Amino acid sequence: MGAYPYLVASLPTLSLEAPPPFTPEEFRFQCQGVLSGADLAELDLVLAGRAEQGRTAFARAWAAADAQIRNAVARTRAAKLGVEAKEYLRAHPGYVVWLDREVAAALSRANPQVRELELDAARWTFVDDLARADAFGLPAVLAFAVKLMLVSRWATMDETVGRERLEELVDQLEENAVSKGAADFA
Repeated sequence: MGAYPYLVASLPTLSLEAPPPFTPEEFRFQCQGVLSGADLAELDLVLAGRAEQGRTAFARAWAAADAQIRNAVARTRAAKLGVEAKEYLRAHPGYVVWLDREVAAALSRANPQVRELELDAARWTFVDDLARADAFGLPAVLAFAVKLMLVSRWATMDETVGRERLEELVDQLEENAVSKGAADFA
């Protein structure tokens, strides 16, 4: 793994509550010519959500932690709905105890937005911890990429768009219920 002190030192501070300074795609473009070919390929895997295919300890640990978080969410939601979660779980190596505690705390919140924010905060903390292994190397670059993806996701959340999507889903459910009811009488 190469050291990238100039790149890492030039990265802006990110926050889940603030808009991103640039898109993940623009960040990837900035890394061209700075990262080695192998490290750029690793960044591509992380940005594509395929970190489990990565060669670095960072990528593999990030993929495992994200799977652990998603599994904990699936188990909690399945328990609330009284269904089996097994088909929604993904195998992953390792186990981080504090992540399950963070997920449980997040899912205990009544507000769905607060729940999501706390889940992303746990992801944020996890990649920050991973980046400490090499604060000016590839792990720091990859941690920034993950955090940039999280910030970008929050920047796209819009209340008006969300309400429109909710209305579409409710309409779709009503249509399905009406057509199912009609089929029952046919």
